[in-house]
Amino acid sequence: MAERFIPLTDLGIPILGDILSITVTPDLDGITRNARIIEDKVVNMGLIPATVSISVLNIDLPITFTTSIPFQAHTDFPGACPQDMLQETPFEIEGIFTQQVPGLDVAGVVTLSGILIKVILRTTITVTRSVIKDAEGNLCDVDPNRCKTQGTPPSFNFPAPSNGGTI
Repeated sequence: MAERFIPLTDLGIPILGDILSITVTPDLDGITRNARIIEDKVVNMGLIPATVSISVLNIDLPITFTTSIPFQAHTDFPGACPQDMLQETPFEIEGIFTQQVPGLDVAGVVTLSGILIKVILRTTITVTRSVIKDAEGNLCDVDPNRCKTQGTPPSFNFPAPSNGGTI
């Protein structure tokens, strides 16, 4: 799931009720995605570039801009190990959701109002590993220590998108 909150103040829209419609057009070809296997899980993170168009009351042309919508998913994958091989199909969009979010008055403090954008993605994940046959014809893992943890949990730093990460 990709999600982004955009405050009205960033858009120059003074009143939430002035929004007539919101259209979000994701660019699947421009997705930056990073995936890694940790023990028993596949972790996906990335950014979806999208064009957002907002029609506003008393404004002739819609407000149109591009942005990047961050996404992340953690898929349980029992038996997966960090040294396994990971393959994923291209992302498909299952749904695009927008919601106007009114500001809330909490103890005299008004929070920002804005729009919330969600894009639900689907992919097929395949995790494989190299095996060999032993003398009796049984399949054996090439690396029997594949899933043994080595002290501290792994840490990954993913690179920024090649387009500079338009946000």
